Amino acid sequence: MVTGALAWYFFHGAYFGSMEIVLAIGIVAAFAAAGVLGARVGSASRKLAGANAVEETQLRAQMARGQRIAAGLLVVTVICMAIARMI
Repeated sequence: MVTGALAWYFFHGAYFGSMEIVLAIGIVAAFAAAGVLGARVGSASRKLAGANAVEETQLRAQMARGQRIAAGLLVVTVICMAIARMI
């Protein structure tokens, strides 16, 4: 994150045009993906150790949904990076 912030500062500075808006959307999507993984997958994986068979199935399904949501958000991030490169 520090490297990304420094790269933003050196390459974009205080200017905030269309390229920076698209990159900012990608940054928000990446942070949202990290939040989803931490909230849905992290909490479910901590509960998984002491779960019975029924709870384990539900927790694994919750983890899979969280990973799918995070994957979609990371796709948005990659698309934003590609669009910003074309602008």
